Amino acid sequence: MSNTARPIVLPEDLQAFAEERVRAGQNSSVDDVVRGAMQEKKLAVLQHALDEGIAELDAGLGVETKPDDLIDEVSNELGLDS
Repeated sequence: MSNTARPIVLPEDLQAFAEERVRAGQNSSVDDVVRGAMQEKKLAVLQHALDEGIAELDAGLGVETKPDDLIDEVSNELGLDS
């Protein structure tokens, strides 16, 4: 995956919203607004996954495993196995 920054074009309403946040001093730049929104979304997705996992454990659906086995399983699911 490349770390090369690529400009994005926001829809007019989102651009105006981001610019208003900058004018109001809530963010330092439009990039900062977008970065913050993406971080919030990422955290929301992680929180949802955590909530689902806790609900599964509460329902007795947990499976005991060793840390190394769990790391291997997650790596395989993410395609990180070497």
